[in-house]
Amino acid sequence: MLHRRHLVQAGAALLAGAASPVHAQELIITLRAPDSETDLRNAYIRDAVQLALDKTRATDGGYRLRVSPPMNKRRALLEAAQQSVPNFLVATGPDAGRAAGLVPVLFPIHLGVNRFRVCFVNAERRALVREATTLSAVARLRHVQGRGWADADILRANGFTVSEIATYEALFQMIALGRADMFCRSVLEVGEEVRAHAGLKGLALDDSLLLAYDLPQYLYTHPGNEAVIDRVGRGLRMAFADGSLQALLRQHLQTSLALLNLPQRRLMTLSVPTPAVVEMNDRPFHIDLLRRP
Repeated sequence: MLHRRHLVQAGAALLAGAASPVHAQELIITLRAPDSETDLRNAYIRDAVQLALDKTRATDGGYRLRVSPPMNKRRALLEAAQQSVPNFLVATGPDAGRAAGLVPVLFPIHLGVNRFRVCFVNAERRALVREATTLSAVARLRHVQGRGWADADILRANGFTVSEIATYEALFQMIALGRADMFCRSVLEVGEEVRAHAGLKGLALDDSLLLAYDLPQYLYTHPGNEAVIDRVGRGLRMAFADGSLQALLRQHLQTSLALLNLPQRRLMTLSVPTPAVVEMNDRPFHIDLLRRP
């Protein structure tokens, strides 16, 4: 996976080279830039959208992918709602997407994988986390999540003590400094985050626990962007049908899966408050990470 500046360079390359010669029907799509130099969370989204567009090139024509200026998710949702940039696609959950006045591309972009969480821990508290063999014991530890993230509400609904932090990098610092015990992350993200923060003293990855809770995400955009909603949705379904989307996701997960040994961890399933919005039945599109492909 790519360093952030490589992601930006890749976006520029896509802008220049992914499209066929410019014509009136060429589709311009904007994706959110990373939050920081070590933030690689958007790499899979970029590649999945590009795959969907490539699948539909023959029927729908060329395209151009653009990268937004750096911004957090809240700002991205606002920009998408205001149509400040062309066809802005933002990956988020139904409550946040709908609250911003956006509509989804009806396809679960992460194939259900983001329901699994493993946790960064303070190195001196690692043994304590290993000894927390019940959900109530894990809940009593001090957790951090990003401000406004849906994870925080789900954890609190299960009795967890959660502090919300405004900036992405500060979350890792809080754990490293011992100001919190656990920062639980999607298996989609944690492999690259371990590599990006390898030199941060006091930060460790728990090797014993696997949390699971449903947290569906979709690509949201302005309701007026009908062409991009239709095309990206069709392309993702085509890629799923021929297996290329699953292969892409597993490629992005290689670092995490090699590191995490998911089947050997203690699985704890959390309940999820009844969502305000249910976009679709995602289950037919889920892949099973606890079983080898």
